[in-house]
Amino acid sequence: MKLLTITTSHVPTGPVIEVAGDLDYTNAQQLRRAAQACALPSAGFLTVDLGELAFCDSSGITALIAVRNHVVSAGGRMSLVAVPANTRRLLRMAGLDQVFDIHEGMGPVRVAGDA
Repeated sequence: MKLLTITTSHVPTGPVIEVAGDLDYTNAQQLRRAAQACALPSAGFLTVDLGELAFCDSSGITALIAVRNHVVSAGGRMSLVAVPANTRRLLRMAGLDQVFDIHEGMGPVRVAGDA
């Protein structure tokens, strides 16, 4: 079991939440709280970087959905970046790859409408 760490930073497109370690039923609320604490401007853009995510169970997936719902209800948008293969597979099996905006690597995440 790897300890969950969540860090936040800002890039030109908006806040970034980096998730590392195991995201499971014991700590999924931490991700929800981190997203709620982000200063997401109206019509803002949140990036969730999962590049260091080691494990994600259904509670972790539920937390990602809750974060997305929070962002969308605030009029914003969200992308998942650097999603590990096992988590990407879970998202695909649940049809959530059609719900989340998923990018391969962090790089500069481009927001629709950006030049």
